Amino acid sequence: MIRKLNVWLTLPTGEIIKTGELAVKDPDARGALAGQFRYVREYLEEPRAFPLDPLHLPLVAGSGDADRPQAGVHGVFEDSLPDDWGRKLMARRYRLGRAEQRVPHLLRLLGGQGMGALLYAERGKPPPSSAGVSCRHLAELAHQAEKFEQAPAAMADEELAMLFQAGSSAGGARPKALVIDEKGAYLAKFASSRDQLDVVSLEAAAMELARRAGIDTAETSLLTLGARRCLLVKRFDINAAGGRNHLISMQSLLKADGYYNAGYRDLAEVIRHVSTTPQRDLRMLYRQMVFNVMIGNTDDHLKNFCMLHDDEGWRLSPAFDLIPNIGFNQEHVLRIGLDNRPPDLGTILAEARYFGIKRRQQALDIAIKVYEVVAERDAVFTACEVPEKDAEAVGIDIKQRMRKIAPE
Repeated sequence: MIRKLNVWLTLPTGEIIKTGELAVKDPDARGALAGQFRYVREYLEEPRAFPLDPLHLPLVAGSGDADRPQAGVHGVFEDSLPDDWGRKLMARRYRLGRAEQRVPHLLRLLGGQGMGALLYAERGKPPPSSAGVSCRHLAELAHQAEKFEQAPAAMADEELAMLFQAGSSAGGARPKALVIDEKGAYLAKFASSRDQLDVVSLEAAAMELARRAGIDTAETSLLTLGARRCLLVKRFDINAAGGRNHLISMQSLLKADGYYNAGYRDLAEVIRHVSTTPQRDLRMLYRQMVFNVMIGNTDDHLKNFCMLHDDEGWRLSPAFDLIPNIGFNQEHVLRIGLDNRPPDLGTILAEARYFGIKRRQQALDIAIKVYEVVAERDAVFTACEVPEKDAEAVGIDIKQRMRKIAPE
Protein backbone atom coordinates (compact mmCIF):
# COMPACT_ATOMS: atom_id res chain seq x y z
CA MET A 1 0.00 0.00 0.00
CA ILE A 2 1.13 3.57 -0.71
CA ARG A 3 0.33 6.08 2.01
CA LYS A 4 0.04 9.74 1.03
CA LEU A 5 0.23 13.02 2.89
CA ASN A 6 -0.33 16.53 1.64
CA VAL A 7 2.32 19.04 2.64
CA TRP A 8 1.26 22.62 3.35
CA LEU A 9 3.40 25.70 3.91
CA THR A 10 2.63 28.69 6.14
CA LEU A 11 4.03 31.82 4.52
CA PRO A 12 5.50 34.77 6.47
CA THR A 13 2.18 36.54 5.86
CA GLY A 14 0.33 33.76 7.69
CA GLU A 15 -1.32 32.44 4.50
CA ILE A 16 -1.28 28.65 4.13
CA ILE A 17 -0.66 27.14 0.69
CA LYS A 18 -0.36 23.57 -0.50
CA THR A 19 3.15 22.70 -1.68
CA GLY A 20 3.14 19.05 -2.58
CA GLU A 21 2.49 15.45 -1.75
CA LEU A 22 4.45 12.77 0.09
CA ALA A 23 3.93 9.16 -0.97
CA VAL A 24 5.53 6.32 1.01
CA LYS A 25 5.16 2.59 0.44
CA ASP A 26 4.69 0.14 3.29
CA PRO A 27 7.96 -1.33 4.60
CA ASP A 28 9.49 -4.10 2.52
CA ALA A 29 10.67 -7.43 3.94
CA ARG A 30 13.76 -5.75 5.41
CA GLY A 31 11.76 -2.88 6.91
CA ALA A 32 12.99 -0.32 4.38
CA LEU A 33 10.72 2.48 3.24
CA ALA A 34 10.57 3.84 -0.32
CA GLY A 35 9.13 7.33 -0.63
CA GLN A 36 8.77 10.25 -3.00
CA PHE A 37 7.79 13.91 -2.91
CA ARG A 38 6.37 16.00 -5.72
CA TYR A 39 5.37 19.65 -5.87
CA VAL A 40 1.79 20.29 -6.92
CA ARG A 41 1.19 22.39 -10.03
CA GLU A 42 -0.39 25.25 -8.06
CA TYR A 43 2.77 25.67 -6.01
CA LEU A 44 5.05 25.55 -9.04
CA GLU A 45 2.97 28.36 -10.54
CA GLU A 46 2.91 30.39 -7.30
CA PRO A 47 5.12 33.55 -7.59
CA ARG A 48 6.14 33.23 -3.93
CA ALA A 49 7.20 29.59 -4.26
CA PHE A 50 10.69 28.50 -3.27
CA PRO A 51 12.31 25.05 -2.98
CA LEU A 52 11.70 23.43 0.39
CA ASP A 53 15.21 21.97 0.14
CA PRO A 54 17.36 24.23 -2.05
CA LEU A 55 19.91 21.48 -2.74
CA HIS A 56 17.79 18.35 -3.18
CA LEU A 57 14.23 19.42 -4.05
CA PRO A 58 14.40 21.93 -6.91
CA LEU A 59 11.19 23.59 -8.09
CA VAL A 60 10.44 21.23 -10.96
CA ALA A 61 7.57 18.98 -11.93
CA GLY A 62 7.83 15.27 -11.24
CA SER A 63 8.64 13.18 -8.22
CA GLY A 64 11.90 13.08 -6.30
CA ASP A 65 12.91 9.86 -4.55
CA ALA A 66 13.72 10.23 -0.87
CA ASP A 67 16.52 7.63 -0.95
CA ARG A 68 16.31 7.29 2.84
CA PRO A 69 15.13 3.73 3.60
CA GLN A 70 14.94 4.27 7.36
CA ALA A 71 12.73 7.37 7.12
CA GLY A 72 11.05 7.13 3.72
CA VAL A 73 10.97 10.93 3.33
CA HIS A 74 13.47 13.65 2.51
CA GLY A 75 15.35 15.08 5.48
CA VAL A 76 13.57 18.44 5.32
CA PHE A 77 10.30 16.74 6.28
CA GLU A 78 11.83 14.74 9.12
CA ASP A 79 13.18 18.07 10.40
CA SER A 80 9.58 18.85 11.40
CA LEU A 81 9.62 15.99 13.88
CA PRO A 82 11.07 16.03 17.39
CA ASP A 83 13.98 13.92 18.50
CA ASP A 84 14.04 11.79 21.63
CA TRP A 85 11.90 13.74 24.13
CA GLY A 86 9.15 14.75 21.73
CA ARG A 87 8.93 11.33 20.09
CA LYS A 88 8.52 9.67 23.47
CA LEU A 89 5.71 12.11 24.16
CA MET A 90 4.03 11.32 20.82
CA ALA A 91 4.40 7.58 21.38
CA ARG A 92 2.76 7.90 24.82
CA ARG A 93 0.00 10.23 23.61
CA TYR A 94 -1.09 8.02 20.71
CA ARG A 95 -0.17 4.67 22.30
CA LEU A 96 2.17 3.84 19.43
CA GLY A 97 3.86 0.50 19.08
CA ARG A 98 7.38 0.27 17.71
CA ALA A 99 6.16 -0.34 14.15
CA GLU A 100 3.93 2.74 14.32
CA GLN A 101 6.78 5.08 15.18
CA ARG A 102 8.07 5.38 11.62
CA VAL A 103 8.56 8.87 10.23
CA PRO A 104 5.58 9.02 7.80
CA HIS A 105 3.13 7.96 10.51
CA LEU A 106 4.57 10.46 12.99
CA LEU A 107 4.25 13.26 10.43
CA ARG A 108 0.56 12.47 9.99
CA LEU A 109 0.07 12.67 13.76
CA LEU A 110 2.21 15.81 14.06
CA GLY A 111 -0.07 17.75 11.73
CA GLY A 112 0.60 21.44 12.37
CA GLN A 113 2.51 21.16 15.66
CA GLY A 114 6.01 21.11 14.21
CA MET A 115 8.74 23.70 14.29
CA GLY A 116 9.14 25.57 11.02
CA ALA A 117 6.53 26.36 8.39
CA LEU A 118 5.43 22.92 7.18
CA LEU A 119 2.12 21.24 8.03
CA TYR A 120 0.91 17.73 7.17
CA ALA A 121 -2.55 16.32 6.47
CA GLU A 122 -4.06 13.23 4.91
CA ARG A 123 -5.40 13.59 1.39
CA GLY A 124 -8.80 15.24 1.24
CA LYS A 125 -8.41 16.94 4.61
CA PRO A 126 -7.76 20.67 5.18
CA PRO A 127 -4.44 21.90 6.54
CA PRO A 128 -4.26 21.39 10.31
CA SER A 129 -4.21 24.28 12.74
CA SER A 130 -1.38 24.92 15.17
CA ALA A 131 -2.33 25.58 18.77
CA GLY A 132 -0.28 26.58 21.76
CA VAL A 133 -0.36 26.57 25.55
CA SER A 134 -0.20 29.85 27.44
CA CYS A 135 2.95 30.74 29.35
CA ARG A 136 0.67 31.05 32.40
CA HIS A 137 0.82 27.27 32.65
CA LEU A 138 4.61 26.95 32.67
CA ALA A 139 4.79 25.76 36.27
CA GLU A 140 2.25 23.02 35.59
CA LEU A 141 4.04 22.02 32.37
CA ALA A 142 7.35 21.78 34.24
CA HIS A 143 5.70 19.57 36.86
CA GLN A 144 4.12 17.30 34.23
CA ALA A 145 7.40 17.07 32.30
CA GLU A 146 9.26 16.03 35.44
CA LYS A 147 6.73 13.32 36.26
CA PHE A 148 6.65 12.08 32.65
CA GLU A 149 10.42 11.82 32.51
CA GLN A 150 10.56 9.80 35.71
CA ALA A 151 7.58 7.46 35.22
CA PRO A 152 5.74 7.90 31.90
CA ALA A 153 3.76 4.67 32.19
CA ALA A 154 2.42 5.60 35.62
CA MET A 155 0.68 8.77 34.43
CA ALA A 156 -2.90 8.85 33.21
CA ASP A 157 -3.78 10.69 30.00
CA GLU A 158 -5.64 13.41 31.90
CA GLU A 159 -2.49 14.10 33.93
CA LEU A 160 -0.59 14.65 30.69
CA ALA A 161 -3.27 16.60 28.82
CA MET A 162 -1.52 19.95 28.94
CA LEU A 163 1.89 18.47 28.11
CA PHE A 164 0.31 16.70 25.12
CA GLN A 165 -1.23 19.98 23.97
CA ALA A 166 2.06 21.87 24.32
CA GLY A 167 3.95 19.05 22.69
CA SER A 168 7.47 19.63 21.46
CA SER A 169 8.92 19.22 18.03
CA ALA A 170 12.33 20.53 18.97
CA GLY A 171 15.33 18.23 18.98
CA GLY A 172 17.20 16.73 21.89
CA ALA A 173 16.40 14.47 24.80
CA ARG A 174 15.70 17.13 27.42
CA PRO A 175 12.16 18.08 28.60
CA LYS A 176 10.61 20.99 26.73
CA ALA A 177 7.29 22.42 25.52
CA LEU A 178 5.95 24.95 23.01
CA VAL A 179 4.19 27.89 24.65
CA ILE A 180 2.78 31.29 23.70
CA ASP A 181 1.91 34.65 25.23
CA GLU A 182 0.78 38.03 23.92
CA LYS A 183 4.33 38.83 22.79
CA GLY A 184 5.07 35.70 20.79
CA ALA A 185 5.85 31.98 20.76
CA TYR A 186 8.57 30.21 22.71
CA LEU A 187 10.30 26.91 23.32
CA ALA A 188 10.28 26.31 27.08
CA LYS A 189 13.25 24.23 28.25
CA PHE A 190 13.06 22.55 31.65
CA ALA A 191 15.56 20.83 33.91
CA SER A 192 15.99 17.07 33.56
CA SER A 193 15.92 14.67 36.49
CA ARG A 194 19.17 13.26 35.10
CA ASP A 195 21.02 16.58 35.26
CA GLN A 196 24.24 16.60 37.27
CA LEU A 197 24.57 20.37 36.78
CA ASP A 198 22.08 23.24 36.55
CA VAL A 199 21.87 23.00 32.76
CA VAL A 200 19.03 25.53 32.44
CA SER A 201 21.02 28.38 34.00
CA LEU A 202 24.22 27.32 32.20
CA GLU A 203 22.45 27.48 28.84
CA ALA A 204 21.00 30.88 29.70
CA ALA A 205 24.52 32.10 30.52
CA ALA A 206 26.01 30.63 27.34
CA MET A 207 23.35 32.28 25.18
CA GLU A 208 24.01 35.65 26.85
CA LEU A 209 27.75 35.27 26.36
CA ALA A 210 27.18 34.47 22.68
CA ARG A 211 25.11 37.64 22.26
CA ARG A 212 27.86 39.70 23.86
CA ALA A 213 30.38 38.06 21.54
CA GLY A 214 28.48 39.39 18.52
CA ILE A 215 26.64 36.20 17.56
CA ASP A 216 23.05 36.44 16.30
CA THR A 217 21.22 34.31 18.88
CA ALA A 218 17.62 33.45 19.63
CA GLU A 219 16.13 35.67 22.34
CA THR A 220 16.06 34.01 25.77
CA SER A 221 14.71 34.69 29.24
CA LEU A 222 15.32 32.76 32.44
CA LEU A 223 12.30 32.18 34.70
CA THR A 224 11.88 30.78 38.19
CA LEU A 225 8.85 28.52 38.64
CA GLY A 226 8.74 27.85 42.35
CA ALA A 227 11.48 25.29 42.99
CA ARG A 228 12.06 24.83 39.26
CA ARG A 229 13.69 26.97 36.58
CA CYS A 230 12.85 27.35 32.91
CA LEU A 231 14.56 28.90 29.92
CA LEU A 232 12.26 30.50 27.37
CA VAL A 233 13.72 30.62 23.85
CA LYS A 234 11.89 32.93 21.42
CA ARG A 235 10.94 31.01 18.28
CA PHE A 236 12.50 32.50 15.17
CA ASP A 237 10.37 30.33 12.89
CA ILE A 238 7.37 32.49 13.83
CA ASN A 239 7.45 36.17 12.91
CA ALA A 240 5.79 39.20 14.48
CA ALA A 241 2.82 38.94 12.10
CA GLY A 242 2.13 35.36 13.18
CA GLY A 243 3.42 33.92 9.91
CA ARG A 244 6.09 31.24 9.63
CA ASN A 245 9.66 31.04 8.37
CA HIS A 246 10.66 27.75 6.79
CA LEU A 247 13.63 25.89 8.30
CA ILE A 248 15.94 23.15 7.12
CA SER A 249 18.74 21.64 9.18
CA MET A 250 22.32 21.39 8.02
CA GLN A 251 21.98 17.66 8.57
CA SER A 252 19.31 17.51 5.87
CA LEU A 253 21.21 19.82 3.53
CA LEU A 254 24.32 17.64 3.85
CA LYS A 255 22.30 14.37 3.69
CA ALA A 256 24.20 13.23 6.76
CA ASP A 257 22.08 10.47 8.29
CA GLY A 258 23.15 8.22 11.13
CA TYR A 259 26.79 8.37 12.16
CA TYR A 260 28.42 11.07 10.10
CA ASN A 261 31.83 12.67 9.81
CA ALA A 262 31.47 16.39 9.10
CA GLY A 263 33.14 19.65 9.97
CA TYR A 264 32.49 23.38 10.08
CA ARG A 265 34.00 23.62 6.59
CA ASP A 266 31.09 21.55 5.29
CA LEU A 267 28.60 24.00 6.78
CA ALA A 268 30.50 26.87 5.17
CA GLU A 269 30.23 25.17 1.79
CA VAL A 270 26.47 24.83 2.16
CA ILE A 271 26.18 28.51 3.03
CA ARG A 272 28.09 29.45 -0.13
CA HIS A 273 25.58 27.54 -2.25
CA VAL A 274 22.39 28.44 -0.41
CA SER A 275 22.59 31.74 1.47
CA THR A 276 21.24 35.00 0.09
CA THR A 277 23.83 36.76 2.28
CA PRO A 278 26.81 34.38 2.22
CA GLN A 279 29.45 36.82 3.47
CA ARG A 280 27.39 37.72 6.53
CA ASP A 281 26.50 34.09 7.27
CA LEU A 282 30.02 32.75 6.78
CA ARG A 283 31.43 35.26 9.24
CA MET A 284 28.66 34.51 11.72
CA LEU A 285 29.34 30.78 11.47
CA TYR A 286 33.07 31.36 11.97
CA ARG A 287 32.38 33.47 15.06
CA GLN A 288 30.09 30.78 16.44
CA MET A 289 32.73 28.11 15.78
CA VAL A 290 35.28 30.12 17.77
CA PHE A 291 32.74 30.64 20.55
CA ASN A 292 31.82 26.94 20.66
CA VAL A 293 35.49 26.07 21.01
CA MET A 294 36.09 28.53 23.85
CA ILE A 295 32.90 27.86 25.82
CA GLY A 296 33.20 24.09 25.31
CA ASN A 297 29.97 23.58 23.36
CA THR A 298 30.93 20.09 22.19
CA ASP A 299 27.32 19.17 21.33
CA ASP A 300 27.70 21.08 18.05
CA HIS A 301 25.91 18.55 15.86
CA LEU A 302 24.32 19.29 12.47
CA LYS A 303 20.76 19.51 13.80
CA ASN A 304 21.87 22.51 15.85
CA PHE A 305 22.51 24.55 12.70
CA CYS A 306 19.70 25.59 10.35
CA MET A 307 19.09 27.67 7.27
CA LEU A 308 16.00 29.86 7.56
CA HIS A 309 13.89 31.15 4.67
CA ASP A 310 12.13 34.49 5.12
CA ASP A 311 11.09 37.42 2.91
CA GLU A 312 14.75 38.10 2.10
CA GLY A 313 15.61 34.53 1.06
CA TRP A 314 17.85 31.96 2.74
CA ARG A 315 20.09 32.84 5.68
CA LEU A 316 21.76 31.16 8.63
CA SER A 317 19.29 30.99 11.50
CA PRO A 318 20.02 32.58 14.87
CA ALA A 319 22.15 30.39 17.13
CA PHE A 320 20.42 28.14 19.65
CA ASP A 321 21.26 25.21 21.96
CA LEU A 322 24.53 26.74 23.14
CA ILE A 323 25.65 24.91 26.29
CA PRO A 324 29.08 24.62 27.95
CA ASN A 325 30.77 21.23 28.12
CA ILE A 326 28.42 19.69 30.72
CA GLY A 327 29.38 16.18 29.63
CA PHE A 328 33.09 17.02 29.86
CA ASN A 329 33.64 15.54 26.42
CA GLN A 330 37.08 15.53 24.86
CA GLU A 331 35.88 16.06 21.29
CA HIS A 332 33.43 18.23 19.35
CA VAL A 333 30.84 16.53 17.15
CA LEU A 334 32.00 18.69 14.21
CA ARG A 335 35.60 18.87 13.08
CA ILE A 336 37.50 22.12 13.41
CA GLY A 337 40.05 21.84 10.63
CA LEU A 338 40.85 18.15 10.35
CA ASP A 339 40.30 17.24 14.00
CA ASN A 340 37.42 16.98 16.45
CA ARG A 341 39.60 17.85 19.43
CA PRO A 342 39.80 21.43 20.77
CA PRO A 343 42.09 23.37 18.42
CA ASP A 344 44.85 25.86 19.17
CA LEU A 345 44.88 29.45 17.96
CA GLY A 346 46.89 28.61 14.84
CA THR A 347 44.25 26.16 13.68
CA ILE A 348 41.44 28.62 14.36
CA LEU A 349 43.13 31.35 12.35
CA ALA A 350 44.05 28.99 9.50
CA GLU A 351 40.41 27.91 9.20
CA ALA A 352 39.26 31.48 8.56
CA ARG A 353 39.94 31.26 4.82
CA TYR A 354 37.23 28.61 4.44
CA PHE A 355 34.77 31.21 5.75
CA GLY A 356 35.78 33.92 3.30
CA ILE A 357 38.00 35.71 5.83
CA LYS A 358 41.22 36.33 3.90
CA ARG A 359 43.14 38.57 6.24
CA ARG A 360 44.68 37.02 9.35
CA GLN A 361 44.05 40.17 11.38
CA GLN A 362 40.31 39.97 10.70
CA ALA A 363 40.21 36.42 12.06
CA LEU A 364 42.36 37.43 15.01
CA ASP A 365 40.02 40.33 15.82
CA ILE A 366 37.10 37.91 16.00
CA ALA A 367 39.06 35.54 18.24
CA ILE A 368 40.07 38.42 20.54
CA LYS A 369 36.49 39.66 20.84
CA VAL A 370 35.15 36.20 21.71
CA TYR A 371 38.04 35.57 24.11
CA GLU A 372 37.43 38.84 25.98
CA VAL A 373 33.72 38.07 26.38
CA VAL A 374 34.22 34.48 27.58
CA ALA A 375 36.95 35.69 29.97
CA GLU A 376 34.23 37.71 31.76
CA ARG A 377 31.91 34.72 32.10
CA ASP A 378 31.83 34.79 35.92
CA ALA A 379 29.71 37.94 35.94
CA VAL A 380 27.24 36.38 33.49
CA PHE A 381 27.17 33.11 35.45
CA THR A 382 26.35 35.11 38.56
CA ALA A 383 23.61 37.09 36.82
CA CYS A 384 22.05 33.81 35.61
CA GLU A 385 22.37 32.34 39.12
CA VAL A 386 24.55 29.43 38.03
CA PRO A 387 25.40 27.49 41.22
CA GLU A 388 28.95 28.19 42.33
CA LYS A 389 29.99 24.53 42.14
CA ASP A 390 28.65 24.28 38.57
CA ALA A 391 30.39 27.47 37.48
CA GLU A 392 33.61 26.12 38.95
CA ALA A 393 33.23 22.72 37.26
CA VAL A 394 32.66 24.06 33.74
CA GLY A 395 35.09 26.88 34.41
CA ILE A 396 38.00 24.45 34.67
CA ASP A 397 37.21 23.09 31.20
CA ILE A 398 36.79 26.59 29.76
CA LYS A 399 40.13 27.74 31.21
CA GLN A 400 41.93 24.81 29.60
CA ARG A 401 40.37 25.58 26.24
CA MET A 402 41.09 29.29 26.43
CA ARG A 403 44.71 28.62 27.34
CA LYS A 404 45.14 26.81 24.01
CA ILE A 405 43.48 29.54 22.02
CA ALA A 406 44.62 32.69 23.85
CA PRO A 407 45.08 35.49 21.25
CA GLU A 408 48.60 36.74 20.66
